[in-house]
Amino acid sequence: MIRLERVSRSFTTRDGEVAALRDLDLDITEGQFVAVIGRSGCGKSTLLRLIAGLLAPTGGTVTMAGRPVTRPRPDVALMHQLPALLPWRTALGNVMLPVEIRGLPRAEYRARAVELLDQVGLTGFHQRHPHQLSGGMQQRVALCRALIQRPRVLLMDEPFSALDALTREELAIQLQAMHMAAPATTVFVTHSIPEAVLLADRVVVLGARPGRVRRMLDVGLPRPRSFGHNEHVAQAAECVAELHDLLLND
Repeated sequence: MIRLERVSRSFTTRDGEVAALRDLDLDITEGQFVAVIGRSGCGKSTLLRLIAGLLAPTGGTVTMAGRPVTRPRPDVALMHQLPALLPWRTALGNVMLPVEIRGLPRAEYRARAVELLDQVGLTGFHQRHPHQLSGGMQQRVALCRALIQRPRVLLMDEPFSALDALTREELAIQLQAMHMAAPATTVFVTHSIPEAVLLADRVVVLGARPGRVRRMLDVGLPRPRSFGHNEHVAQAAECVAELHDLLLND
């Protein structure tokens, strides 16, 4: 589905060329949930922007469904760390924004927007404006906006990192349930090892800059998963420990 072959990306700064990624190879299959972790500055966000078509590689190729990625695609949604909601629009209006931009059938997608907002626990908040919502609620709206067009690919750049720990866990659990119901191919950048193990089918560990794939760990835990005590807690703890050791020794 998504393939990166010997992908490199450098940036020109006042101090010269800085290599963010170098000779990175990665294959992501249809419907797979892949988490990307690594130290700060290893190129995680750059990797997402390359897949999204917002950046061009300085070396190598990025393809999606066999076609080169050269620009943003309508079937790819990107969710950032901050919700970036329009303050003059309601929660429902923010979710509907991509529909209006693309000129899609409003009635059909409005029903879907309402369903998504209800799914993430925002029943009764459809007509609230961003300043009337907590940070966690705003990020729920942003998640619904990313999912409104049923994207084939969902790219998420540390979407929960600015939230308190409990809200972050709640959103991760909701995202897992939504992925199980409609498994879009998902690439999820995070600094949280437990979050990666909870959500991902596979965790990609990037080495220090310039980023390259240091290790890929398959998370063979059945779904649904949780952060609490369950029969697979020992397996989850083993995955967390292995990833922790990889990052600590980078």
